[in-house]
Amino acid sequence: MEEVTRLVSTGDCVKLWDAVTMAPLEQFNPHISTSPVAQACWSSNNQYLVSASSSGDKLVVSSLKQAPVPVVELAEGKKQTRVALSSSFQFLVSGGLDHCVHIWDLKTSRLHRSLKDHKEEVTCVTFNASDSRIISGSTSGDLVIHSLTTNLSSQAFGHGSEHPIHDLRLSTVKRSLLGTVSDSGAVVLWDSNTQKELHAFDGAHRAPASGVAFSPTNDLLVVSVGLDKKIVCYDTASRIVLRSIRVESPLTSVEFTPDGTGLVVGSTQGKIYQYDLRSSSAPVRITVAHRTSVTCLRFQSSSGRSKVPADGVGRFSQLHAFCFWNIKVVFIVVETFLSVLCSGEAAGMEAPCPEAGQKSLEPPAGAEKFSGVGRNSLDMFSPLREGWSLTNSLTRGGSQVSFLLVLRLAVVFIAEVVGQGGAAPLSSLQIQLIQNMIHETVEECRDACHKDIINLQIEMIRQFYILLVEIQGLMEKYSVNESLVQEIERLQEENRRLRTNY
Repeated sequence: MEEVTRLVSTGDCVKLWDAVTMAPLEQFNPHISTSPVAQACWSSNNQYLVSASSSGDKLVVSSLKQAPVPVVELAEGKKQTRVALSSSFQFLVSGGLDHCVHIWDLKTSRLHRSLKDHKEEVTCVTFNASDSRIISGSTSGDLVIHSLTTNLSSQAFGHGSEHPIHDLRLSTVKRSLLGTVSDSGAVVLWDSNTQKELHAFDGAHRAPASGVAFSPTNDLLVVSVGLDKKIVCYDTASRIVLRSIRVESPLTSVEFTPDGTGLVVGSTQGKIYQYDLRSSSAPVRITVAHRTSVTCLRFQSSSGRSKVPADGVGRFSQLHAFCFWNIKVVFIVVETFLSVLCSGEAAGMEAPCPEAGQKSLEPPAGAEKFSGVGRNSLDMFSPLREGWSLTNSLTRGGSQVSFLLVLRLAVVFIAEVVGQGGAAPLSSLQIQLIQNMIHETVEECRDACHKDIINLQIEMIRQFYILLVEIQGLMEKYSVNESLVQEIERLQEENRRLRTNY
């Protein structure tokens, strides 16, 4: 049975909904019943939900494998009202009324680190896509980016106390693009790598803006909502307002549907409005969800819906459109993979290559007769199997595909061929499609590696500049100053005069 895409909403409690029909699935409240739930976020596998309340009583990790059950409770009494979860499900970051950002280790259920970069209440926290940075905002209008790799925080940037940050979000398509909304009603776009402002929509809302969201399919589209009862859509390229929708009540939160064609919007009246951006400005459905304001809306992770078999080798449904039953085609795939890597197109990463002088990878004699052989009979491919253990760690970076993913595909092909009997051979068109897919995958890997190298170089330059400033400060503090030199010269002259006269 196809898995249901779920939506979580928070308000007087936590509710789970069928994202298509908006039928209620679960309802629970792991916090003090008199305090509204301020925020909730999904784990990457969609089996856990982390929540925080507006009173900051505690942070709760709830298991959703069956009925919702709290399994971990953290930060009891520490006034933490905002929460975000890393994609690896190892760290949880929180912020709140104590002006601090706390990083929690979920393996030990202990506080890992506390960051004291803000001067006022922390209103929003999030991880970047690679879990290497934490971005936080506060009521003082400051934004701070903390690097988990260097354990250093950036200088606070923002528009100051006149623009208290209410919500922030990173684009899932253009991952350096950061959007913030403030109580002044402004919507601002930032480059999170350089901390520079890209554009500000100052007249976006005439009341405090309460939520912002980026399209999951297009980095040019961003949406904000506010207490002025408006939904505003922007084009980040031309920097214009594309569309403005008026609603009957003040709005508190917004989220794109996973396919990017619609919106769900929460209001102060506890209603959830659903919009189809391809149609009119009227909502397609209005659901009375909570007795209080809808404080947060989040769809479950799309990556978590893909399941991996227990043997660790992922199945790719788009590949099953072809009939991978001919072992000669498998060797064409592996040969193409090796030739691409050995030609230097795999971003300089080491890979198994044929020996010098060997122009092609020929199938062993009698390969055409393989039929019904067990999957353990893959010893002749042992050079390829050495890379299996590295595949999981190199393919966790969201949509970025590592070069070993291609190796995994080749192994899948071989396993399918060896585990099943022979059938009709593939056509030349299908073989060409497979080869094109491998070339495209390696090209994506090259681009991803290039971007990572650039980000690393930028971070190294920034750290070098920080050290340079510190060294210059120390030199100015402890080096010989001009007034001291003049005093020494005066004393020497006085000493000579005294020696001459006396």
